[in-house]
Amino acid sequence: MNDKIKNKVVTGIFFVFILGFSFVNIITPSVAISKSERRELTQFPVLNLATIMSTEFMNNFEKYALDQFPFREEFRTIKAKVLFHLFNQKDNNEIYIVNGQVSKYSSTLNEASVKDVARKFNKLNNQFLKDMNVYYSVIPDKNYYMASKNGYPSIDYDKFMKILNENIEGIEYIDIFSALSEQDYYSTDTHWKQENLGKVIETLGNKMNVDFEDISSYEKKTLEPFYGVYYGQSALSLEPDKLVYLTNDVLENAKVKKLDEKTLEMVDAKVYDSNEFNNDDPYDLFLSGPEMLIEIENDMATTDKELIIFRDSFGSSLSPLLVSAYKKVIVVDLRYIASPLLNRFVEFKAGSDVLIINSVDVLNNSSTIKVL
Repeated sequence: MNDKIKNKVVTGIFFVFILGFSFVNIITPSVAISKSERRELTQFPVLNLATIMSTEFMNNFEKYALDQFPFREEFRTIKAKVLFHLFNQKDNNEIYIVNGQVSKYSSTLNEASVKDVARKFNKLNNQFLKDMNVYYSVIPDKNYYMASKNGYPSIDYDKFMKILNENIEGIEYIDIFSALSEQDYYSTDTHWKQENLGKVIETLGNKMNVDFEDISSYEKKTLEPFYGVYYGQSALSLEPDKLVYLTNDVLENAKVKKLDEKTLEMVDAKVYDSNEFNNDDPYDLFLSGPEMLIEIENDMATTDKELIIFRDSFGSSLSPLLVSAYKKVIVVDLRYIASPLLNRFVEFKAGSDVLIINSVDVLNNSSTIKVL
């Protein structure tokens, strides 16, 4: 075959390829959500003279074309396998794997954000938490245990905690960094395993002078397979996790209510909602996932003491393990409810315990915390 014919064949194959994919793209309906990446996909942009003249259409069309590309998931998998296994690349889009543990590295320490978080916690304490026993703790991400020692970028956690501790006033710090290891987190997800929080509970109890029930006394229930957020982001066929949750008579008989975001009324809820396991984020089994405010009443309590927890998603699995020691536990997520609304739904009783516990990722992005 001479060069002229060869060029024509290559050109022909190229055009067939382009036209074929264009045709498939036209006849294939747009996908609204990528379940594997847990995000909304870009839809076809508004087409009119104004969007064309402002280049808005072309900018959004490029994003649309990338998100709605035919066989997108299959190509993501091929790319990931080639980078990791053929070229031995250490990461793919900041996702890396070490001994079966998947994580996403970050090296950006937002000092202004950490100082702002301290300011917000101080304001929360001064406005609502007077005459209460107030503690705060920080939940490290997996990178604290994995990144640096395996050659990946990492934030300076010592500096992070130094800034936070120097700027928070009048709240006692509980250090749980040494109570965890990388094996205490799901291999395919960001979150920690509830069944591995024994040392965390012990550490909190020692500082708060509370005898929390030992982890070993709970009944374990298992749901599988659990595909965490990194499973889809990695685009690899990884071994899924098992989701284990802990229960006992106290939690089985607890009265649970949550604040409905539409009606702003308290409605019935569950400590563990197994129906959530089959939805987009199975971790939402714990306290129904992201909720503004949840009340858990323990009629089996031997005390009248109450606990208020200001938490993020990690607190969904931690909070149930603290219920046995209190008459009532109120779980608040300040990412979804603004502080001016708190007095409407929470009674701040003198002598009650307060635990402010959030992950490094949330504290490094203070704009998500709605203390106004």
